[in-house]
Amino acid sequence: MKCQQETTRLAAYVMAALDPGEAQLVAGHVRECPACAGDVVEIRTTLAAVRRLPEEEVVGSWSGKVPELREAAVRAALARNPDPE
Repeated sequence: MKCQQETTRLAAYVMAALDPGEAQLVAGHVRECPACAGDVVEIRTTLAAVRRLPEEEVVGSWSGKVPELREAAVRAALARNPDPE
């Protein structure tokens, strides 16, 4: 059976964009759901990799390069945590 947890909510959880109560609920769910735990690992891995990319590789159209959720998660993370230079 596939989990019905929204992957956008998992991305928001990874980026610490949920209120504390909701974050606690999602954290509890992730501890109990192997599918969502795997999704969280994938989202974290993707964000970490993108943060290491040179800016010129991040800017531009990502259409067709990554799934829609990851694209949205990456764009949100970059908007919230710009590289200080």
